[in-house]
Amino acid sequence: MNETLLAVREVSKYFGGLKALDRVDFEVKTGEILGLIGPNGAGKTVCFNLISGVYGTSTGEIVLNGRRTDGTAPHQIAKLGVGRTFQIVKPFATLSVLENVLVARGIARYQNFSKIWSSWKSGSERQKGHQMLERVGLADLADRKAGLLPLGNLRRLEIARALTVGTRLLLLDESFSGLRHEEIANLEALIRGIRDDGITVLLIEHNMRVAMGLCDRLVVLDHGRKIAEGPPAAIQQNERVIEAYLGRKGAEDAA
Repeated sequence: MNETLLAVREVSKYFGGLKALDRVDFEVKTGEILGLIGPNGAGKTVCFNLISGVYGTSTGEIVLNGRRTDGTAPHQIAKLGVGRTFQIVKPFATLSVLENVLVARGIARYQNFSKIWSSWKSGSERQKGHQMLERVGLADLADRKAGLLPLGNLRRLEIARALTVGTRLLLLDESFSGLRHEEIANLEALIRGIRDDGITVLLIEHNMRVAMGLCDRLVVLDHGRKIAEGPPAAIQQNERVIEAYLGRKGAEDAA
């Protein structure tokens, strides 16, 4: 866990006069689960959008496995092994669970002209899709329409689609949001298993119990700036973090 897989170096992002991120700097080590936390509006999803190529940086640089990727298109970053989920889960509702995964496999199929015309539902493709569903615990729902799934299974489907391209780094944007206690525990086990399979995880999470229990390290943002970084035990005691979440008076009362 000593090797740096992803480096965010002095990255800023401006939207007109709004400074959404201000010289944010952190690294993600190979094989770890790193949590990106902070109050609403702290800049967490903006950071994800920069890493995944949705936005370009205003200043700074992003380096993945030794290669600078800021300014690279999202599909090119996906080809480098980066997969992500989104806060709001939007599957292809009329397609089956398996078909949703097969669509995600398109990034491996559209790299040359001959593959474009091959069947996206071929036996080999379906087998690989089923293997992915087995991995996330949805194999028995492969033929179910995705739009009929409850939220917990939708989150798993979203992770399955992200894993289809995320062979190196998985970005999870609030994957635990809205889940029941049992669903949370099962999803935590899944994410630990993904890490154990050799995939590095960077996640945004508002549930502090999940963030503190699941992540090896935490990076805390507030108003676009990094205010703390370290293991969960240290972050829990950090006065700047407590103040960011509770406000100055709340932090004084907590003390």
